Amino acid sequence: MQSDKIWRPAIEFNMTEHCNLRCAHCDHASSYLPTRFADLGSFTRDIEALSGVLNARELKLVGGEPLLHPQLVDFLRVAKDVQIANTLILVTNGVLLHKTPEEVFDLIDGMWISIYPGIKYRFDWDWVQRLADRHKIFVWRKETPEFAERSLIEEIESDAMVKMVYQNCDLAHLESCHTIFDGRYYSCAPSVWVEPRLASHGVTFRNREADSVAIHDNPDLRDDLDALIRRAHPLEACRYCLGSWARRAPNRQMSRADTREFLSRKQDPLADLVNPELIVPRSYTAPNDAADHDGQSDLPETAATAAPAAGRQDT
Repeated sequence: MQSDKIWRPAIEFNMTEHCNLRCAHCDHASSYLPTRFADLGSFTRDIEALSGVLNARELKLVGGEPLLHPQLVDFLRVAKDVQIANTLILVTNGVLLHKTPEEVFDLIDGMWISIYPGIKYRFDWDWVQRLADRHKIFVWRKETPEFAERSLIEEIESDAMVKMVYQNCDLAHLESCHTIFDGRYYSCAPSVWVEPRLASHGVTFRNREADSVAIHDNPDLRDDLDALIRRAHPLEACRYCLGSWARRAPNRQMSRADTREFLSRKQDPLADLVNPELIVPRSYTAPNDAADHDGQSDLPETAATAAPAAGRQDT
């Protein structure tokens, strides 16, 4: 095994699976997953094991909503001690920011505050500026008016479409939303949540072994991580995801009734869920109807069948 460490621009750890908001189309499914807090001991063991073979520019503590976790300060102290990353970033919706212990801001290097339409905050931005001044941290006021409708509840039937989505996915190749979860390392955050997300819709799906690497009792950890990062073929989770190619919808908060309706809804046609700026082969989005076209396209031969990947997610 090589002695040099793998370098990543960023890795993520989910402090909670649940959230205090109910955003439609959250690709972590936090708007309807049950309450679950990350375990401090598991976090410590995971990042200690990884730190021997991997280093990141930043470790992002995300959710769900990380400010819900009563041991947030303890997690930050452990992350500082282990030094798996050069910087610690807190990613929050900001709703509980006014109640956050001052020590949190002493321990982090930066903070992303996702700003969603219609959410009221018990602080003003002058207060945030003073916070940044006092603790010498940066704060990204991340306006998030839209979510990508990338999470599917029906499997993409076309292998060619799955491959095309994966090859053009910013999350897989540019954004570095690599995630540490329950003793495993994933190369894509939405792939962590596809099993419980689909289970909420009554769909049985398993991708844990195929889409991640075991962190513990793994003598080939570095090589396995390297292979996952360089993986050329799609993840199993890609069969239920449109990645960067999804259309976008205005962010909205769901009531309990809205959530029940959201979980029981039928999926729109796949072609309608693709970003309207993109043109893809019709046989990719509607394989059962491909015979209607006899393999022929009524588009000019010079028409583009793909476009640059469109934008990223939202935490």
